[in-house]
Amino acid sequence: MNHLYAALVALALTGLVAIVGPLVESRQRAPEDAARAYLLAVETGDVDAALATIDPAERDAQRARVELQMRNRYGIVTLVLGRPSLIDGLAGQATDSAWVTVLADVTSVTGQRWRSNSTAPLVQRDGVWYLTRPLFA
Repeated sequence: MNHLYAALVALALTGLVAIVGPLVESRQRAPEDAARAYLLAVETGDVDAALATIDPAERDAQRARVELQMRNRYGIVTLVLGRPSLIDGLAGQATDSAWVTVLADVTSVTGQRWRSNSTAPLVQRDGVWYLTRPLFA
């Protein structure tokens, strides 16, 4: 009987992970979406859309840097998200911050090409993730 009980508990836990896991992962991708949306907006030359991915408190200060990047193209090689650890959260440090590091093949509007990486802090405001500064600027 103990083996049957253990098997049922294991099955229930597996089902719980199968249901909750994708929900947790999709929430963790929201910061990645901000970085991808920024790079797409830059590639299409949409200054307003690019600025919409920047922290509202920083938008005016970052406008010129964003405008200089317009129409550059970014072939993302690797995109890595960093978040505070569980221990940081237990220690009372902010858990609504994160950072993104992108390695990309960059092609400027003049046709120059190079591979570069860029890291930008992310901040969550009212449930929305924003870059605190432009990537590759």
